[in-house]
Amino acid sequence: MHYFSIKNPFILIIKLLLLIELLSFLAYFYPILQPFILISLFVITLLISLRSLEYGLLLSVAELIIGSKGHLFSYTLFSFPLSLRLVLFIALMIASLIYIYRQDWRLLYKKILNYPLWRPFLVLLGFIAFGLIVALIRGNSVIDIFQDINAWFYLAWILPLSLIYLPKITNEQKARLYLIAGAALTWLALKGLFLLFIFSHNLVIVPDLYLWLRRSGVAEITAMGGGWYRIFIQSQIYLAPAFIMGLWYYLSHNLNKQQKLKVYLFLVLMMTNLIMSMSRSFWLAFVLAMAVGVIFTWRNKWRFYFLNAMHVLVITLLSLFLIFIIIKFPYPNQSSSVSMSALSERLEVESGEAALASRWSLLPALWSEINNSFFFGQGFGANVSYVSQDPRVLAQNPDGLYTSYAFEWAYLDTWLKIGFFGLLAFLVWLLLILHGLIKSSRKENKIEITALAIALFFLMIVNIFTPYLNHPLGLSFLLLSSCFI
Repeated sequence: MHYFSIKNPFILIIKLLLLIELLSFLAYFYPILQPFILISLFVITLLISLRSLEYGLLLSVAELIIGSKGHLFSYTLFSFPLSLRLVLFIALMIASLIYIYRQDWRLLYKKILNYPLWRPFLVLLGFIAFGLIVALIRGNSVIDIFQDINAWFYLAWILPLSLIYLPKITNEQKARLYLIAGAALTWLALKGLFLLFIFSHNLVIVPDLYLWLRRSGVAEITAMGGGWYRIFIQSQIYLAPAFIMGLWYYLSHNLNKQQKLKVYLFLVLMMTNLIMSMSRSFWLAFVLAMAVGVIFTWRNKWRFYFLNAMHVLVITLLSLFLIFIIIKFPYPNQSSSVSMSALSERLEVESGEAALASRWSLLPALWSEINNSFFFGQGFGANVSYVSQDPRVLAQNPDGLYTSYAFEWAYLDTWLKIGFFGLLAFLVWLLLILHGLIKSSRKENKIEITALAIALFFLMIVNIFTPYLNHPLGLSFLLLSSCFI
């Protein structure tokens, strides 16, 4: 199997992703299809992975980018929820173990030792296991424990990554990874534009489309007023890293006109969806990441930074214009007028806003629980009660009292579950990945690794306000990034 033997692999991948999304839409209205599709995709992924473990991994990469919460397909079997992400993960793990069995079990030991940060990684695994033991001792709900800890199972991704990319990822492997990621990101961005058009023009498919998006968790659509719609997809977290790496690729390579146009269109798509996400944590982290990029690359000439700033400005203006064109497109229905007030209001920080008020209400309650078990934590599945201003919570409980095991303040969430020393182990691993990328970029003088370090810094900032680095979307990025050291 060779991707590059196909005439246009980029377009083929986008077509396949479109097919998967259409099947997902169909299966949520005909649930009887869900188990058959999940079984089929499991078998396909397993067979591909047995033939080429790398291609099986690339399938998982594509699903992470387009799948958001991982439930493009979902089926409950004996009260156990099976999702597409879990099915692909299991198939990849089985194929990895069979690969080791066919070779030599000592191969796994050698490969893990090739992982540049295996010591801090094993320490982190130890604290996660400790968090599970604490949860069981404290009698936390078994269901809550599983739902809370299952994201950390994605650290097992180190197994196929080690077998494929260590001791050093090759240029051919990078090319295939960038091809899959680039195609999936392009599809993700096109899907965002499609959703904006459908909802801003209130087409007849809106009720069914909205129901599918909510059931599958693929996206959240919110009318913001002034003709604006918030199109938020969890996996949009990858847009800013893709933009940063794409921009620096554009500025550091001698591209022909056609290549420049393709990269620029890609950057506009990334920025357009970044704006449409209406995520203030994304916006803040992006600005800080670009600023930190200056520190990481202080040896460059001033012209490099000036071009960066000018391109970001031009791409932002083009992105806003593209959003305006989509909303105001006159067919098939005339959309309402477009006002910049919704966007400007999103830039303001008002303590009375429901989302912000809920976060600030959670903070003292979360901190109080942390203080009760400062060093050792309360284990996975630990619950915290606080007053939420979320309209969905208020609809069910007028006093707004809400109890959950999942929290927005992600680093504090980790602290509560695995304690101060566990959080410290996690932060050490993060910072060592960041340091390793910066060191590697200077040693090899590769701008792509510097851009990857800046992208990682972006994720670390977002994780302050929104849980990503304790989620498969963030953990997979951390593991992949560390393979570039």
